[in-house]
Amino acid sequence: MLIGLQIISGLVSASILFLLASGLSLMFGVCRVLNLAHGTFFMLAAYLTFAGTNLLHESGVSFWLMLLLAPLVLAGIGAALELLVFRKLYGKDILVQLLPTIAIIFILADVIRFVWGLESKTVPFPSGLPPAIEIFDVIFPSYYAVIVGAGVVIAVGLWAVVYRTRWGTLVRAIAQDRDMSAALGINETAIYTGVFAVAAWLAGTAGVLSSPLAGAALGSDLEAVINAFVVVVVGGLTSIPGALLAAILIGMVQSFGILVIPQFAMAFVFGLMALVLILRPHGLLGRKEVG
Repeated sequence: MLIGLQIISGLVSASILFLLASGLSLMFGVCRVLNLAHGTFFMLAAYLTFAGTNLLHESGVSFWLMLLLAPLVLAGIGAALELLVFRKLYGKDILVQLLPTIAIIFILADVIRFVWGLESKTVPFPSGLPPAIEIFDVIFPSYYAVIVGAGVVIAVGLWAVVYRTRWGTLVRAIAQDRDMSAALGINETAIYTGVFAVAAWLAGTAGVLSSPLAGAALGSDLEAVINAFVVVVVGGLTSIPGALLAAILIGMVQSFGILVIPQFAMAFVFGLMALVLILRPHGLLGRKEVG
């Protein structure tokens, strides 16, 4: 039963990690921008969930409503930042790209601090769920099933969008060969805006889903972006399937690492990253970039 519970916990972590990392991978693969503010989108979504659930606590559907609304707000913020900030950074040196993202982190953190203060906030578990469910003699909180189910649905949906739609074909064409896509007349700027919106939506969804477990707290953005970056590196910088595989591996390593030696749980994760980079420098499912 204990092993089963750790597997479930690992899948919960993997679902959150995948939502974070897939957006980061999508942005880097298509736009060639490493957005350190990606974790701040995650944190802001958690605070928006806290605000929404407190404002609408008597409705009984406040969390579910915020699960719909907060990621859309973040998608709009992501699209606006792409138009106003990141569009001017494409093709620039990595340091030039990173400085504005750091500025965005501080600005959004100051906004959060001004609106909600310094104290961590608690987000209630959503209503309408049984306290726990049992699968194969393993009893675990029913909300875990919500997170894992959402992760599976979004992973399948993201795969379908990227690999089965015209927009996804254009995204993959730009990611694989920017020069060729430009020669074919693909409107890259519109694709970039869409990619930022989708990535911010994914980070926002991760922030909402994790908020009943971890609450909303200043500083959570740093942990989120570090974890997402580790997943992206292990899976392959531009590979969404790689991000899914890496998220599952790292989620399991974290879960069982906490069980075995809690103090070294993150050391196990970074050890896994180092091992993967030694054996496969481009990540589990990554490949050398063209152009």
